[in-house]
Amino acid sequence: MGLDITTNHGSDATIVGLAGELDIYTVPAFRSALDAQEPSPRRLILDLTDVTLLDSSGLGALVSMLNRSREVHSELGLVCPQRHIRRVFEITGLRRAFVFGDDVAAVTAALDDQATTSAP
Repeated sequence: MGLDITTNHGSDATIVGLAGELDIYTVPAFRSALDAQEPSPRRLILDLTDVTLLDSSGLGALVSMLNRSREVHSELGLVCPQRHIRRVFEITGLRRAFVFGDDVAAVTAALDDQATTSAP
C-alpha cells in the first residue's frame, strides 16, 4: 500500500492528511510533501486518522518534523485517534514530545493551551 497526502491551508493552520502506510517506502514522499510547505506554516497539524501502519522510519520522519518546527518556532500537532498508532508513541517514550488530539479541533485546543502556558 502507499501513502496518500492531502494538504489544506486554513487561516490558522496547515492541515496535512495522511492515509495509508507511513513507512520506509513512503517516507520520502512524505518528506517531499512537507518540504514543499514554504514558508513553514506557523501551525502544522498532521492528521494520522487514516494511517494504517507507522514504522520506525515513519516515526523518525515525524520526530524530524517536530525538531524542524521547533527550529523555526512553529507549532506541530498530531490528530491520532487510533489507539494502535498512538501506542507506538507511548512505547518509544515520545508520547509527551508531541501534542495529540482525536480530531483537528482537539489538537488546535491543545496547541492553544500549550501556547498559553508557555507564554512569558
